[in-house]
Amino acid sequence: MQSSGGLTDPAVARAHAALTVLSGPAGGVGGALLLARLAQEPDVLCFDMGGTSCDVCVIERDRVAETAERVIAGRPLSLPALDIHTVGAGGGSIAYIDAGGLLKVGPRSAGADPGPVCYGRGNDEPAVTDANVVLQTLNPRHLLGGRMPIRQDLAKEAIARLAGRLGLGVMETAQGIVSVVTANMARAIRVISVQRGHDPRDYALMAFGGAGPLHAARLAGELEMKRVVVPRNPGILCAMGLLLTDLRADFAATRLMAAAEGAAPRLAETFAALADRAGRWFEQEGIAAVNRRLTRTVDMRYHGQNYELAVALPEGAIKSATVDALIAGFTAVHRQRYGFAAESEQVQIVTLRLEAVGTVRKAALSAHPEARPDASGAIAGRRPVWFPEARDFVDTPIYTRDGLQPGHRFAGPAVVEQMDATTVLAPGMTARVDVYLNLILEAAS
Repeated sequence: MQSSGGLTDPAVARAHAALTVLSGPAGGVGGALLLARLAQEPDVLCFDMGGTSCDVCVIERDRVAETAERVIAGRPLSLPALDIHTVGAGGGSIAYIDAGGLLKVGPRSAGADPGPVCYGRGNDEPAVTDANVVLQTLNPRHLLGGRMPIRQDLAKEAIARLAGRLGLGVMETAQGIVSVVTANMARAIRVISVQRGHDPRDYALMAFGGAGPLHAARLAGELEMKRVVVPRNPGILCAMGLLLTDLRADFAATRLMAAAEGAAPRLAETFAALADRAGRWFEQEGIAAVNRRLTRTVDMRYHGQNYELAVALPEGAIKSATVDALIAGFTAVHRQRYGFAAESEQVQIVTLRLEAVGTVRKAALSAHPEARPDASGAIAGRRPVWFPEARDFVDTPIYTRDGLQPGHRFAGPAVVEQMDATTVLAPGMTARVDVYLNLILEAAS
């Protein structure tokens, strides 16, 4: 989604490798942003769960929260980036018992090779995928639409060894693994929501990645969220996002000054220089003038604070009134983020930022005509699935995602299988398919 200095050119990309850091998760957020608009969900929490990690971020009113610094491998990168929070919670995350005798999950992972125990490649430590295979939320015989046979018997043996040390049954231990990893992911979402002044209950959960839809219903329940959106192809949304978004570059200049009447000329001069740099980037990328868009923001703080907050700069010429509007915007953002505003304190301007977006030709997602609500034709079979609500296996219909059409509706408990992901509906949930083939899960009111 982000481009800078001609990253569409491989040679330039090699010369600016830092700008490709976490580009995969950023692509997923870009795809989620478009799907959120199509699903008419202005505020969503993105939940991207794969094999080794879980990435979460906030989309609010067509905007994605950002940060000016990321820490990668213990080293800070002072580059504009999407504010994506990552924890070690994925399908390959290993379950173990810590020194205090408590069940823990991750961040250590089985990786792709040898992978979870059920892959049959030599690993003997149970992972989250093994727990789901034992619970039969995942197909107990094969994955990837039948392309990959798996060994449920090996997964059961591994979890049984863990259960023996915990003094629990096999199914209770498998459910415990899922519950622990769900709690880990809920904690990650609270970091980018509750701790920043956002109430998760006001958002929809956008679940993607190979394992996101599998755990989305439980995670939504943990956070008291009412709706879950599962894209048509959740396992490849990060790749799709790169085909659904525009080119973008960020330009910045640090200008430490008081937010006072005399700041306007310096602000105008600096933003003019940034606009010149953006213009050269547009030319390098071959973006026509009609397809160029610029957005100005200012990083601000109270005098003596260590961290800044980004405040949108009003459109138009920069005047004294513009500085007053910036101060008012900073006060509102500070109150929203921290719950208070120290209006008697001096406000400082720290960094001026210009976001340059070049609109390019993108892949299109088309709406489909709605079918009748009856989804029974998409049922491919049934199998017993363990649900903690029943503390037992429940005979559960298995729907094929390919068979679900816009307008179809059905209720949980249910499992929806497709090649790149599995979606689980908890008891009491309902599901419908919208015109863009998104699966919308809703909790009972």
